[in-house]
Amino acid sequence: MKFEEIAKQLANPSGKFGIDVALGMNTMNEFISKTTYELLKIRDTESVLEIGLGNGKFIKDILNSGNKISYTGIDLSRTMIIEAKKNNSEIIKSSFLDLIVADIEQMPFWEDTFNKICTINTIYFWKNPALALKEVYRVLANNGVFIIAYRPYIEGQTLNFTEYGFKEYKTKDLESLIMHSNFKIIKKTEQIEPPIKFNGKTHNLLSQYFILQKKTNPYDYM
Repeated sequence: MKFEEIAKQLANPSGKFGIDVALGMNTMNEFISKTTYELLKIRDTESVLEIGLGNGKFIKDILNSGNKISYTGIDLSRTMIIEAKKNNSEIIKSSFLDLIVADIEQMPFWEDTFNKICTINTIYFWKNPALALKEVYRVLANNGVFIIAYRPYIEGQTLNFTEYGFKEYKTKDLESLIMHSNFKIIKKTEQIEPPIKFNGKTHNLLSQYFILQKKTNPYDYM
């Protein structure tokens, strides 16, 4: 696969090639995804929304976080939603699972619907970040937690996707964006990920996690 062809599929995978790219992204995103779910601190009976679930490989990790977890996943890609339903066909029979095609900027949910929301490596594709944050705030329940997980732009360590329509964020840029929203930053943490092979090279990437809350009191997350 050529790097350019892969990059063009990441925002909205489609067709057989998109399915293959998503399989590769499962390996790339396993660490950052599972770290995000741990940071969410999901409790029994909570309702969780994942924005940009891809092919749904890690849904079981969220459902295993507690008893009677309600999971909703959205993705821009119809191909990914179809794949996620295939990959979780048995889970769908026994758990509350809702997988739909939707855009973060216009989500088909009532206000205050979800206790926990996360999005992993999608912020690069948001067309209107301020509107996206406003929409997430709308559907998040009071006291609810929202985590943005991403790999910040660090010169010399980036995977160089910018020229393919990505917007890469430095830490200060994302923090500034959040500060202009209604969210409260509860915590910001980062991890050096295990070595990842991509495009013929081995990368030691840094992932960051902004933990946000729909509440002005930071101690409510403790």
